[in-house]
Amino acid sequence: MMKSRLASLFIAALLPVAAHAADCPSADTAGKGFVLENSDARSEFRKAEGQIVKSVNHFSDSSQQTVFSFAGLFDLTRFSKREQYAMHPLSDLSRIVPLKKGARANIAFVQLGPNELADTRWNLELTVAGQETFSLGECKYKVLRIKQVTKKGNEQVDVLSVLYSPDLQATLAKVYDEGTANESTVGYERIHSLTQ
Repeated sequence: MMKSRLASLFIAALLPVAAHAADCPSADTAGKGFVLENSDARSEFRKAEGQIVKSVNHFSDSSQQTVFSFAGLFDLTRFSKREQYAMHPLSDLSRIVPLKKGARANIAFVQLGPNELADTRWNLELTVAGQETFSLGECKYKVLRIKQVTKKGNEQVDVLSVLYSPDLQATLAKVYDEGTANESTVGYERIHSLTQ
């Protein structure tokens, strides 16, 4: 009798834990939408047509930004009250994903906008440097560390590394000034499914 009472208490103690299991979107569920958050932003991700991912970013200063990206890896357009950005790839994007360690891609593109010169060619160079694990609360994801170098003609204008989740098709963090004393990582801290 004492054993069955202890067993009942043990099972009862486990029930609340099971009821409050972490909500960790996966490759199977990410297509239904999910939310990434940190103290400064809340981003709602939804899969669109083909390899296009739409994210709506809400910032702590009450501003909002809508982004359409290629597989969640790099931005094709960004729209907000402060910014109107669009790029048109000249390269074939169909062979970029899936990405693997050591993979490299060079994407030629033109920026589209009223002040952009139509004959200015840009390049985005992607190099998959490695794979690691990234935690979002209780959820853990395998991510690829991808170095992104942006060039305008032959001039390098931006370089950073991103921690990219192929399962979620989302960039979970960005690493600036990598390998220097000023290195900093800006990333999301929490994730959960998007409730309709």
